[in-house]
Amino acid sequence: MMRKLLLPLLLLSLPLLLPAQCKFAADEIDPFDSTRLVMSRPLSIGNYIPSRFETAKGPKIIDEAKVVFSHSESDQDSINSFFLTIVAPEYEYQPIESGKNVLLAFADSTVIALQNFPDRGTFNTDTNMRMYQHTCIVPLDIFYRMTYSEVIMIRIRYDNKKRTIPLSKAQQNALKLAVQCVGEAVGFMPNKP
Repeated sequence: MMRKLLLPLLLLSLPLLLPAQCKFAADEIDPFDSTRLVMSRPLSIGNYIPSRFETAKGPKIIDEAKVVFSHSESDQDSINSFFLTIVAPEYEYQPIESGKNVLLAFADSTVIALQNFPDRGTFNTDTNMRMYQHTCIVPLDIFYRMTYSEVIMIRIRYDNKKRTIPLSKAQQNALKLAVQCVGEAVGFMPNKP
């Protein structure tokens, strides 16, 4: 009797034991300095917003932001880090300085600030808006938190504006899976917190 009950239960849990089916935008080693880069595919986050590019049907509708999770390591120098890169369009010029200006709100009600690099934005002719790239260093403890707790919102603190990007349930799960996939590819997964 117990064997009949255990077999279906084992078969149902089999997909959970298999490694994630991951697709990467990049998983390559630079032949000159042996730097390895593993990068998830870009994920759309937030809602749709109107751009400043006008079409016959009105303004072109674009993603509120895109996000990429990556890991870089090298045997030549001390690079061995996870990075979260957020690309967000803005209607006005919004410079951002280096500092802890990108915040992640987790489903477990914690908020973590990430160190970001400065950016002045570049003008994108497809949207007639400035595109800002927020590249943040992700410490190891926050990486592990991102593998088991969903990020529900991202806040970007510009010099004179705050912008909050909410993530839908599907976007939360996609980001969590991207973090797990990159971690698995570089040997940090499965995690055992």
